[in-house]
Amino acid sequence: MTVLVDGLLSEVVTNLIGNAVKHGGPDVEIEILVEDAEEGTVQVTVADTGPGGIPKEIREAVFARFGQESSQGLGLSIVRMLVERYGGRVWVEDRVPGHPEEGAAFRFTLRQADGGESPAPDT
Repeated sequence: MTVLVDGLLSEVVTNLIGNAVKHGGPDVEIEILVEDAEEGTVQVTVADTGPGGIPKEIREAVFARFGQESSQGLGLSIVRMLVERYGGRVWVEDRVPGHPEEGAAFRFTLRQADGGESPAPDT
């Protein structure tokens, strides 16, 4: 799949994998899935088997810069900034719906290139 991004897409993936490794414990398993989503978009999922997942009440806060509820620092806020720059959105949910103890799944969307569009602008 061809998507509309620039060279900073690796920062998005690196931050999400690093976050899973940091908070998932020594036996964490990480799965990355790329699939077609709504028309013209691709959904990327970085899911982990870490214990505890992310409680619903702080899921939005983990993307805030140095948020009070977030121990993530800048990593996840950079993820959000870049994904939004690419015209997508990012969110987190339970890897297994209704079972936060089975890990978290960070999902983000990217616009597919139709052959005539250029990558995200350098801003």
